[in-house]
Amino acid sequence: MASSQTGKSSAAKSDAAVGGYTDAYCGKCKEVTSHIVLAKKGAAPSRVECRTCHAMHLYKASASASASSGKTTGTKSRARAAEPSPEEAWTAAMRQARGEAIKYAPSGQYVAGNRLNHATFGEGVVARVSSATVCEVVFKTGTVKLIMGSAQARRPS
Repeated sequence: MASSQTGKSSAAKSDAAVGGYTDAYCGKCKEVTSHIVLAKKGAAPSRVECRTCHAMHLYKASASASASSGKTTGTKSRARAAEPSPEEAWTAAMRQARGEAIKYAPSGQYVAGNRLNHATFGEGVVARVSSATVCEVVFKTGTVKLIMGSAQARRPS
C-alpha cells in the first residue's frame, strides 16, 4: 500500500538538509521520485530537484496526498507564495556553509557546503555537486551551475 511507503519517507523528509535527499512528487516524471533538497522553509523542504529528470520545482509531498485533500484549486498559488526568494535561500545556505569563502576557479574542486566567492555573482554556497565537473551554487540572485575541475583531468600521464 502507498501509506506504508509514504509513512517511511515522511521521517526522512523532516530530516533532509539542504543538499540531502527526499522523496517528492515530480510533475515532469508524473510519479514520486528521489529529489535533492535545494531550499527549506523551516524544517520542511520547499524547493527540490528531481534526481531522475533534473527538473527543479517546489516540493510536493506526493500525488496521493494532494489528491486525498480534495482541494485542487488554488494550491499552486499558495505553494508559490510559500517558496522562498533566491535571497532567502541564499541566506539560509550561508548560515549552514562551512569555512571561509574560496575564490572560484573553473579548475578548482568543491564539495557541498563550501563557500565560494565568484567574480560576477558574489559570495555563494555549493548546494550540491551534480557531476565530476559541475557544481550548483546558491547565490543571492539564484542558483547557478558552475564548472569545476575533475580529479581525473589532473592526473599525470
